[in-house]
Amino acid sequence: MIAATKHTQFSLLGSIQNRAPRLKPQLYTSESKGGQYRNLDLGRPGIVILHRRSAKGLGFDTVVIPDTHWDAGTDPTSATLRMSYYVMATRARQELHLGHEGQSEPPLLAQINRRDLQRG
Repeated sequence: MIAATKHTQFSLLGSIQNRAPRLKPQLYTSESKGGQYRNLDLGRPGIVILHRRSAKGLGFDTVVIPDTHWDAGTDPTSATLRMSYYVMATRARQELHLGHEGQSEPPLLAQINRRDLQRG
């Protein structure tokens, strides 16, 4: 999972630990004090939760970006936003899942052709 904020990262970690502790999710943040969340074992199967800024150079079978609504106020034609999503999307080897809160899709997702993005 690639999250937009540290708050989302820790919220996801708590939810997974409470609902499915056997999955033993890993969380990485470069801002962690004391090193508790500064190391990843990428050879271990399971869920990895990291921040957008930490995703570059990594690869995963499945990538979930749960909070695309976080970018709703950003110009969808912004080169910075598009590059950020390019980096996140290309981390996925097999599946990419984009999630959002609210009734309507964020502007960036709404621009994606219905044939290219399965909705539901």
